[in-house]
Order: sequence, then structure tokens, then C-alpha cells
Amino acid sequence: MSLIANWWTEILAGLAFIAAILSAYFGGKKIGTTQTQAKADVTAAKVESAQVAAVAEKQKENVKVVKDVQATNSALSDSDARAKLRQSSFNRPE
Repeated sequence: MSLIANWWTEILAGLAFIAAILSAYFGGKKIGTTQTQAKADVTAAKVESAQVAAVAEKQKENVKVVKDVQATNSALSDSDARAKLRQSSFNRPE
């Protein structure tokens, strides 16, 4: 009888050990998946950040060009401004 009782404890201990190994494997797999997703999210955030910075730089250049044109136009006299408008490529004869 004691031989059977010892076997049951060893079988249960073995099953507990296998359950612990499976639990560690699947838990580690989930952590690995989470880490992979986090790395992908960080990469996507870096790309988006670079795009936002590029848009901001382009807007900064556009504002500078507009301010330069405004300064040039404000320095023109009325007759010079009219002449510039007449010579503009946007001025179409009708």
C-alpha cells in the first residue's frame, strides 16, 4: 500500500512540474508577444514624430516665405504694386 501511495505523490509532483513548465512557457510567450508589440508601437511613434517634425519645418519655411513676400510688397509704392500685379502670371486678360 505504501508503494502505491508513494507513486501517487510522485505522479502528482510530476504533473505539477509539467504544469509549471507549461505555465512558464505560455506566460513567457505572452510576454514576448507584448514586448514585440511594444517595440512596433515605439517604432510607429518615432515615424509619426519624424513626420510631424517634417510638417512643422515645412510650415516654418512657408511662413518665412510669406513674411518675405509681405515685406517686399509693403515696400512697393502704389504704382509699382499695380505694375507687379499687371505682370503677374495670375493676371489673365479676359
